[in-house]
Order: sequence, then structure tokens, then C-alpha cells
Amino acid sequence: MGTVTELHSEGVPAPGSLPPSRGDHYSVLGLAPRASREQVERAYRFCLELYGEGSVATYSLLEPTEAEEQRHRVGEAYEVLVDAERRRAYDESQGFLPPDSPVLPFPAPAAAGTAAELPAVLTGPDLRKIREARGMSLRHIASVTKIGVRFLEYVEEDRFAFLPAPVYLRGFLLEYARLVGIDPRRAADAYMSRLPAKG
Repeated sequence: MGTVTELHSEGVPAPGSLPPSRGDHYSVLGLAPRASREQVERAYRFCLELYGEGSVATYSLLEPTEAEEQRHRVGEAYEVLVDAERRRAYDESQGFLPPDSPVLPFPAPAAAGTAAELPAVLTGPDLRKIREARGMSLRHIASVTKIGVRFLEYVEEDRFAFLPAPVYLRGFLLEYARLVGIDPRRAADAYMSRLPAKG
């Protein structure tokens, strides 16, 4: 239950993948922070079915009280995310960019397509801008990847002296890049090309 919910392309959780029992409103509905209102509506209907009485999830995976708790979380998430003003306030409190905010320096994952759009040299601040353009908080990335927030901050701040050994750092960068929707191998290579040589 602690893993990220897999999504169909139409923005609802994939069958058999349950939203995490704890987390932000987007995670509860199995959505990315920049989800459209239509995606919120679809995910809400899907989750109502998923946790409805007599569904497979409630019958075989969850106790009745757990299913009721999930239905409550789903309803609470929906009420906030479907209301434009409440959603804007919530996004600000969580460090998410609202879905209608302009995308910053890099194209969205769907439009990115080619790895050539990444610079040959990638800095920590570049990564932070990409992440913010996707509307993701460091806390969200940390909860999905299980990488400590502190290490992610070190990466984004280019604090090379505090970063783990290159083999581990590369793994961190691959996971980070995958989550924000850029080419993982290219991103890792472009960032690690700047690491000081070990004397």
C-alpha cells in the first residue's frame, strides 16, 4: 500500500493497484498533482467503485472499517480537488504548482519525446526547475522513491561533498528522472559529468 498507484493513460488508477492508504489528496485518488478536473472526476468515480461495498478490494483485501476509511479519504480528496479555490490553497500548502500554472523551462513528459531536449550538462537547479514545472514536491518524490528528502536536497543544491558514492547517486538520479518524466540515463549522465574527480 505504500507504493505509487499505477495509472491508465486516461488518468485513473490501473486495475489491481490500490491508492496508498496515507498521503496527499492526489495520491489518494491515484493522480499526479497537475491532473485536470476531468481526471479528478474520473479517478473519483473509479475509487468509489474500487472501495464500494461488494467490490473485490473490500471483499478480499480490506476490512470493512478500512474500506470505509478509504471511502472517507477519497471523498475528502475529491471535495478539495474539485473546488478550484480549495484546490489552489491546498496546492500552495503542499508545495504543488496548480494545474493551470505555466510550465517552466522544459516540456511536459508527453511532449518531451526525445532525449536531445535535455542539456548536455544538467545542474541541481535545472533538476529543481523541471520538478517544479511538473508540480511535484520533494516530499512527494521522497515518498515514492524512498530516497531521503535530505539527499534529494543535496542533489538539487549541487552539494557534491554530501552526495553518496557515484553508484548510489546514479540510482537516485535515475529514479528522480523517471518520476519527473525525463530520460533517466541522459539525466544521470548529464548531472554526473559535473562531479569532481576523485583524487
